[in-house]
Amino acid sequence: MWLAWRAEEDVAGTIDLLLIDDQVLLRRTLSYMLEAQPGLAVLGEADELEEAVAMLRDLRPHVVLVNLDSPGVGDHSALAALIASTPSARVLGVTAVTDPSAHARMIAAGAAGIVDKRHEPEVLFKAIRKVHAGELWLARYDMAAVVSGIVRLRSEDAHEAAKIATLTKREHEIISCIAEGLRNRQVGERLFISEATVRNHVSSILDKLSLSDRLELVLYAFTHGLAKSPQNTPLGGRESANHRTATPGRRRGTQT
Repeated sequence: MWLAWRAEEDVAGTIDLLLIDDQVLLRRTLSYMLEAQPGLAVLGEADELEEAVAMLRDLRPHVVLVNLDSPGVGDHSALAALIASTPSARVLGVTAVTDPSAHARMIAAGAAGIVDKRHEPEVLFKAIRKVHAGELWLARYDMAAVVSGIVRLRSEDAHEAAKIATLTKREHEIISCIAEGLRNRQVGERLFISEATVRNHVSSILDKLSLSDRLELVLYAFTHGLAKSPQNTPLGGRESANHRTATPGRRRGTQT
């Protein structure tokens, strides 16, 4: 397995980076470009979020550079989980998507900035330094729309939070069971209540959350944290056997 670690004597003023991109060739090329810049050092690379979370504990980078167009990475809930796992690092997204509402969701999830892939590399280098300094990075043409989108998202979140607050403890338990794929009879057996009672609770839940059926309820539960999404459960829960260090650079790992 490939591992990377921080050198005992760090270079003064150096910004340490972790790259997340599923395309190896592009990731490696970007790594070379970044390493050629004064004050930037690539400590490691990852194909996916799960791998990155495991590496963050060892590398403790200053900035995590994420290709938001990689499969699974563009999911703002997955990105939020990554950000929560590395509160000391700033997360900078790179994307070809120009949708301001998508950018707003990423910023709302905790990203420190977003860089358009169509820009020159110098823009990325500048963005890295700016977010490391504590600033938010957005293209000027994107700023107003993204800020407006964040305000709208927060308003929507507050509205949903108010609906969720009306749920009882028992209704939360039933939602968790349904998210596991249990039918009404199975839910009743687990919670020691009748199937008819479960049906009444489900009807009440759908009414409170303004949902039409169980499928919508399951998706809602995953989206709003009322249940753990199956694809997100392992995030941070296992270490990948495919950790990578960047080939170029001032600080390298070793093979074990």
